[in-house]
Amino acid sequence: MRIDIPRSSTPFFNEKQRLFTENQAALSAWIQRPFSKEAFLEQLTEKQRVFGASQRDLLQEGLEELYEDVLRTEHVQTNIEKLGQANCFTVTTGHQLSLATGPLFFLYKILHVIKQCEELKASYPDYEFVPVYWMASEDHDFAEIQSVSLFQQVLKWDRSQGGAVGRMNLDGLEAVISEIQTKFQNHPESEIHSLMEAMSGETYGKAFFQFVNELFGHYGLIIIDGDLPLWKEAFSPIFKQELLSGFSAKAVERTNQSLSQAGFPLQVEAKDTNLFYLSPDKRERIQRTETGFQFGSKELDTESMLTELKNHPESFSPNVVLRPVYQEFLLPNLCYVGGPGEIMYWLQLKEVFEEAEVLFPLIQARTSILLLEEKNWNEWQAMGFTTQDLWRNPMELKQEFLEREGSQAIDFSELDELTLKLSSKWTQLTHEVDSNQVSMVEAELTRISKQLFQLKDRLEKIRKGKFDKQLKLIDAISAKCLPKGELQERSSNLFSFCADGHVYARIEQIKNEMDPFLSDFQFILL
Repeated sequence: MRIDIPRSSTPFFNEKQRLFTENQAALSAWIQRPFSKEAFLEQLTEKQRVFGASQRDLLQEGLEELYEDVLRTEHVQTNIEKLGQANCFTVTTGHQLSLATGPLFFLYKILHVIKQCEELKASYPDYEFVPVYWMASEDHDFAEIQSVSLFQQVLKWDRSQGGAVGRMNLDGLEAVISEIQTKFQNHPESEIHSLMEAMSGETYGKAFFQFVNELFGHYGLIIIDGDLPLWKEAFSPIFKQELLSGFSAKAVERTNQSLSQAGFPLQVEAKDTNLFYLSPDKRERIQRTETGFQFGSKELDTESMLTELKNHPESFSPNVVLRPVYQEFLLPNLCYVGGPGEIMYWLQLKEVFEEAEVLFPLIQARTSILLLEEKNWNEWQAMGFTTQDLWRNPMELKQEFLEREGSQAIDFSELDELTLKLSSKWTQLTHEVDSNQVSMVEAELTRISKQLFQLKDRLEKIRKGKFDKQLKLIDAISAKCLPKGELQERSSNLFSFCADGHVYARIEQIKNEMDPFLSDFQFILL
């Protein structure tokens, strides 16, 4: 069961982010065309005109290399073959190489493009639509992906190697895999065991490729690792254009002016050269100098740099500004699906695409989902709460619940006033009888005051104890929806919702319930 909630009625999406889901016409100056199901036909007509047979051959040749040692499902093989046809297009999402899928939104991104392709095929049967996951294997911020939260415990992969994450070896990963499997040791038949065993290979890029293929291959998901010499060589003319002219930074700067004037935040900062140089343990930014270029401690004049590009195109890596161009250059892609913050920086890139003569895709904010067991939802409603209460402070909810149930906090003010008067009267009488006994009386009054405080505390606990089960439920359900005060999809892991070890059934349930064309926040009951 799914309950749809307008994004505007949640605290998670700001006004600018909601334009991507509610009013892309307001973004027309910075995109190719506003997103809609109907816009796919316009986009594919334009993409078909600029994406020829030689590019499809290049794509298929690279995919054959990527999947050479990977077990392909029949659906994956069929989709690779379809990509050679002029009527076949892709819908793409991308993400870092997370640990054991990382946060839930990694799953939602991929299921979004899978479900969208299914619905597009139903709407436009004359065309083929293939879901694609672009692995950000050349990212080097390992700290962002080295941990995962599973059953409220953070598991961390400790290692020191630097460079592109996809090129790292697997030293230390086995301990994390073993720890994850241990959590499901009471379910030896759990699918999680075989899934984690699929994470093997010489590099983390290869291991993660196989892991994602194991999870989603039966849906026909095509996985792209752009760190492939064949594809880098094909893209080298744009690398060369960037080295010679720095075209991307100039294009971004022009766009930034109009975005800033319209009040949009600037997500990325363009560099004078938006390229990195990859070596076995490093990913170093290429910077311009008076005589040529520098990366790390190495300096090359312009001619030597172009020679390096010609001889070793695989050593060059596009940064966040040029990576989307590289992606759209390789794929017959119609739409890119990203997170609400991530998708914002695409507004800065349309002129970059135009300078590189690559078609800008439709862009769409991914589906955002909240998962909750149906039993918990029924309990939540029984306590008088709604969907709007799921992200409220649990302390406020508990007090509101107690007041609604006719059990307001006890008012001790009258008793406190009487106690104060009695204490004052006792002190006065003692002074009149024997002032030497005042200290003794005051000590007794202090002891009595502490006993009265304990009595008040006991009465308050008795009051709340009548609803102890409900108050604990409020805390428990709130913690599931907003773990550590953060939106569930940003921190919780898929496996936390698969305590019985049945991963594929859970994924299928979420896929069946979600709607990739709906702009609302989607609340799915399990």
